[in-house]
Amino acid sequence: MFFLFLIEGTIAQVFAPEVWGLPWIVVPRFVLVGVVFIGLYAGRRKALYFGLFFGLLYDVVYTEVIGVYAFATAVLGYLAGLSSRYFHQSWFLVLVNVLLVVLVNEWLVYQVYHLFNRASMEALTLLLKEMVPTTVFNTLFAMLIFRPMSKLMNKSRINQEIA
Repeated sequence: MFFLFLIEGTIAQVFAPEVWGLPWIVVPRFVLVGVVFIGLYAGRRKALYFGLFFGLLYDVVYTEVIGVYAFATAVLGYLAGLSSRYFHQSWFLVLVNVLLVVLVNEWLVYQVYHLFNRASMEALTLLLKEMVPTTVFNTLFAMLIFRPMSKLMNKSRINQEIA
């Protein structure tokens, strides 16, 4: 998870819109994708704890408001864990889960910032310029890491059952 956190910040700089002159914004949410995998394969409590810790770390390192990402990542990790009976059965269902979680995360964070008058753009602009590209990008990332992450999570589950 720390590795995902580190590369998330690096990739964010690579895909910054001002670097490429792009009309849309892509925000890597690799930790959130990792928390979804934890929720699906290790359970909702672990996803809640990982989401809370890494969300708080994200808040401290990247944002001015403490608690928004901690709350969103923890809650969405927990909800992903609740769906684990159904959504880790196939790669397609995992990707649908990731897609929904990333989309809801972006909307939830926007709503909290909007509530406190800290949102920098209107909802429709956010949807078209950030939410759709971010969701597609992170779903493609989940597709890339699905096999290794599934093997890692299954191996971890087997090791915990043995211990």
